Amino acid sequence: MNVVRSLPFFAWGVGSMVHLRKLKRLIDSARAGGRWVEEQEYIRQAQNYWGPGALKALHGTLEAEHLNRIPEGPVLFVSNHQGNVDIAVFMAAVTMKQHGFVAKRELEDIPYFGKWVPRIRSLMIERDDPRSTLRAFREGEEWLKQGFSLVIFPEGTRSRSDEMHEFKKGSLRMATQTGLPIVPVSLSGSWRLFEEKGYPQPWTVRFYVHEPIATDGLPKAELAGLNDRVEAVIRAKVDEWNAQIPKI
Repeated sequence: MNVVRSLPFFAWGVGSMVHLRKLKRLIDSARAGGRWVEEQEYIRQAQNYWGPGALKALHGTLEAEHLNRIPEGPVLFVSNHQGNVDIAVFMAAVTMKQHGFVAKRELEDIPYFGKWVPRIRSLMIERDDPRSTLRAFREGEEWLKQGFSLVIFPEGTRSRSDEMHEFKKGSLRMATQTGLPIVPVSLSGSWRLFEEKGYPQPWTVRFYVHEPIATDGLPKAELAGLNDRVEAVIRAKVDEWNAQIPKI
């Protein structure tokens, strides 16, 4: 990472935490009081400030398609995962509702930012601890029932490229256990914003929302193939985009 060329972005990030202090207090108070609808709204406001601001500080441009397909109420967003800035991309694109993330616990160690990841109702997991992951998923099921939405990246790690890794089995459990909709999302270009060169560079990120998939009452035969079905939907769009990249 080029620290010098990344300083303006990190400086913006620290400044943004100051701006969010009031919402931090409101979120924490609503959570302590069990006022989930209020908490969701305060989180949404914080995300609507931070996501677009972070994308601008990274010199990124967002091309989001079919946001109108996102249904009302809690959902499980399922997406491919190219880079660390995917969290900011989701916040910049999905402005109509709160959404936490299934994220690795190491993110909590990042100064300032690390405190906000769990504050927005993200599940922090130990990637090499299946029991920890299962406990987190069960907690996520309760959050979904309370009206909170979640984003999961079933590849389990960043691809740091235009390619996709295979989805891990069991990643969609939270949706199938609660009967809530799955919203597949295809991402492209996010890794180039930072990971490609180790500092922010101008790039356009594509964000494509596919048709939601209902899980309530889904027959067992379809449930068994749901992971592969969602992966295929997301991969098809990513492959379509990759085919448009000029070959050198």
